[in-house]
Amino acid sequence: MRKATHVAGLLALVLICGCGRQAERSVPCETFSEVPLIEWVENVGRRIYVQDLYVAQAISLLIAHGVDPDEMDALGWITESREDGAVVTFVTGDPEQWRSACVVTFVEHADPNIILIDRDLTETQSAMFNARQLALDSVDNVCAEAYNTAVIPRDGQSGWLAYALAATSDPNLILIGGHCRATVSADGRTLLARKSFSRDCLVLRKSSEGTPQAEAEAYAVGRIPDRVPTEIHVFLNLLYGKPLYVVTADRRLWYIDGGKIRLLRRF
Repeated sequence: MRKATHVAGLLALVLICGCGRQAERSVPCETFSEVPLIEWVENVGRRIYVQDLYVAQAISLLIAHGVDPDEMDALGWITESREDGAVVTFVTGDPEQWRSACVVTFVEHADPNIILIDRDLTETQSAMFNARQLALDSVDNVCAEAYNTAVIPRDGQSGWLAYALAATSDPNLILIGGHCRATVSADGRTLLARKSFSRDCLVLRKSSEGTPQAEAEAYAVGRIPDRVPTEIHVFLNLLYGKPLYVVTADRRLWYIDGGKIRLLRRF
């Protein structure tokens, strides 16, 4: 795989220092029709983030208890959200019959629970894992040596939104490029549509080498081909905990903080 090595310049990815408090005023969206889209983007971006967080916690918990997913021949995972938490299932087997190798359950006001169990996935679980595999296969601009995933039911429609998320173990890097979304059929076997969220492998360093105290208060991305920021921008904002400025194709400047999107100005 080709690693993400391109550090974006002024018009692609800009490091903004000392600007974290400058985005308090916003202007109305261009049209009322954008409001539902922005609310959808915020919701999906947060759901991706929550799934990613549960998976990270599950892997850390397994390692802390001496359980290695690789030794169980786990090929990946699916995360099922519940009202009181989530269930992360590590999957093994083959497309003819996916199986669980380990399940980690998260319930509010209770400690996470590790269950080592070898059993067939349910029909829904198998569909989710199939969708996950399709998302990984749909990445045409590989920007990382590792990819995380999230699979979310489509609101009001059958099928899934499956995300391949470029990942790095370097805590000083932020991967903006390389993320992909696959829209998949209900059984997880048919790719209906795909979207790559960037044309390049954009990478940002949190701080300059030798100057860790210079970490930015906010980051900026421009110029993306979309009219509004995407769910990946919301995900990155929540993941790294810093405000994110985005310039869209129609020369508008947006501000994302706490998973919420605001329009700041038009150029």
